[in-house]
Amino acid sequence: MAPKCVLEVSDIPLWHPICMSDAAMRIIHTSDWHLGRRFERESLDDTQRAFLEWLTGQIVEHQVHLVIVAGDIYDRSLPAEDAVTLLDEALDAMSGAGAELLLIPGNHDSARRLGFGARRQALSGVHVFADDQKPPAPWVFEAGGEQIAVVAVPFLEPLTTPPLIPAPDGSPRPRTHQNVLSDALDAGREALRKLPPMPSIAVAHAYVIGATPSDSEKALGVGGAEAVSSDTFAGFDYVALGHLHRPQTIGGNDRMAYSGSPLPYSFSEEQQKSIRLLVVAEGTIVEVNQIPIPIGRPVVTLEGTLADLLANPEYETYTTYWVAARLTDETVQVQPMERLRERFPHAVSVRYTNSWAAGTMSGSADSQLVEVRSTGDVVLSFLAELYGREAESWERDLVNEAVSIAHQEREQ
Repeated sequence: MAPKCVLEVSDIPLWHPICMSDAAMRIIHTSDWHLGRRFERESLDDTQRAFLEWLTGQIVEHQVHLVIVAGDIYDRSLPAEDAVTLLDEALDAMSGAGAELLLIPGNHDSARRLGFGARRQALSGVHVFADDQKPPAPWVFEAGGEQIAVVAVPFLEPLTTPPLIPAPDGSPRPRTHQNVLSDALDAGREALRKLPPMPSIAVAHAYVIGATPSDSEKALGVGGAEAVSSDTFAGFDYVALGHLHRPQTIGGNDRMAYSGSPLPYSFSEEQQKSIRLLVVAEGTIVEVNQIPIPIGRPVVTLEGTLADLLANPEYETYTTYWVAARLTDETVQVQPMERLRERFPHAVSVRYTNSWAAGTMSGSADSQLVEVRSTGDVVLSFLAELYGREAESWERDLVNEAVSIAHQEREQ
């Protein structure tokens, strides 16, 4: 049979084909879906659904056997009903496309909720490793004539995990992410020694020293206590990381990487989003490729006077972007958000960089950066704090309609 071809993408998205025989296993590494998340209070439901449909298509196109999701499947420990439904439908679709799935909870997930019914789900090819009270046991996966052993470590909260192994002198070790993850991976490595030789993959949700965070990740600890050394993962043939939203390798090693989130979740995430495709053949991982994700609205931060942002033709390309405006005006502008949205319908953040204008808006001349939000956003923010949840789509429409009517009446 003729060899199959997959597409390789380097960190700079330049494509060229790599051909291989059917005797190979193909694995997708992805993470940080954050189902149910909003972008500056704007719904991402349709975009997240589009990504999951695209991902299902990649499973079919590349004949993928296994999809690894390295944590933060949901955005909240108690996810919205729509997010649960979306995940349920996506897992069914991916299983139907021919792939098995491996998931671990991240720091945004509830391990107990995500792991509910894990044994039953495993029977249908969805493997959830959510037990944070026991050492991880290697899971052997076979497909395409190949075998791999996966040590999947759910996010470990240092204060709730079992007691750490004492130091060599018998003294207790600090409960840090470094130490709890080290103990878990040591247990995994010890169990791997009892298996026949095969490639091994570690899956973890952690902040590895040397990686670059963005503005949208929730801190794992205080004062740097969340950081773990890359040496913690020594001995594994590939390390599938989750938590940080920028796609990146650790120390230039493409066998230890964050796939990154599939969509931008903050204005610091202007880089191309991607998934990673691993190819296992002849008992080794022979390729690690990146595939750019063509789904999602890009982000941009524009700085200038309000008049310039509204009229400069150079900014026309950003009319479909999520836009954060940084106004350099010397004076406070009238309804800047509303006026910006006439040109940039997806503008979601407006701030003044001028200290005098910022001080005027905040009542404090010490403030250098003050956010200006639309009336509708202020109302929705108040409702979110009052009820402890984000507004439903019909509630947002009702608020926006009421604000629009109020503005019209005031102008009359």
